[in-house]
Amino acid sequence: MDKSELGLGTWQFGPSHGFWIDQDQRSSRAVLKLALKAGIRHFDTAPSYGNGLSEQLLSSVIQTRDQVQLASKFMPKKPELVRIDVQKSLGRLKTDYLDILYLHWPSSRLALKPVMSAACSLIKEGLVRQVGACNIPISYLRELEDLPITVLQIPCSLLWDRSIAQYRQYAHDHGMALVGYSPLGLGLLGGNHPSPPEDGRKDLYVFRPEAYAHYRNLLDLLSRLAERKGCTSAQLALLWARSQGFSTIVAGSRNEEQLRQLIYTSHLELDEEEISLLDERAEALTSYAPSSWDNYFGHRW
Repeated sequence: MDKSELGLGTWQFGPSHGFWIDQDQRSSRAVLKLALKAGIRHFDTAPSYGNGLSEQLLSSVIQTRDQVQLASKFMPKKPELVRIDVQKSLGRLKTDYLDILYLHWPSSRLALKPVMSAACSLIKEGLVRQVGACNIPISYLRELEDLPITVLQIPCSLLWDRSIAQYRQYAHDHGMALVGYSPLGLGLLGGNHPSPPEDGRKDLYVFRPEAYAHYRNLLDLLSRLAERKGCTSAQLALLWARSQGFSTIVAGSRNEEQLRQLIYTSHLELDEEEISLLDERAEALTSYAPSSWDNYFGHRW
């Protein structure tokens, strides 16, 4: 089974939108240092993660720029604001360029093509090496196919397997890299959250009455398989995500122990039967999310 590259996501380092409200900055820096020591080179951040805090934490730890890949994001506004927002991110990250600049969330209230054209123009300036899009419906992508958008980022989690096959095929057909985020389901696949957490995760669809039993069934299966393999539920959830044909899987960790669990999975494999069982549970759970959703937040700007 081929495994995707493991990258580190940094949303959890910057409290925002009611999530990660009690994260400790010392723990965040320790996680970043361990990630670098362990050979992780792909780091994913955004200005909205703690109003720039995650970007600043990254720059406080990373010493050698050419040994890491930095991905950040921008929100769709006026085209002339894209460059200004990117320069702010570059300042917080203390770097001259981004390896990947993503559109964070598409907007149905404005024309995306001028905004994405402005982002792509930054490649010629050397401020950005690749432009990508996060959380974007395929129907929106079809309107942007003449632009040099080369990376897609979507959820890849047992809490959300909807449309993975379609995005995988689209990325393949258009020569795009496919990056998956939140393989641990915002920490809800580690086996520690049978009840809603006391933060923004409590509003996720898995805690709705019609979906909750299927969420528990998924946790039970992860626990049984983990016990059989002598590992943790979180490790199994990550292995499943890394088996889905993505180029990179971006996982988050709030402390060093969580990250160690994710790093030390190289000796573990899921067989076809285990993947099939997990696929079935994930599909059953995701079917209880509203049919109009294309991400497990139900979010669209």
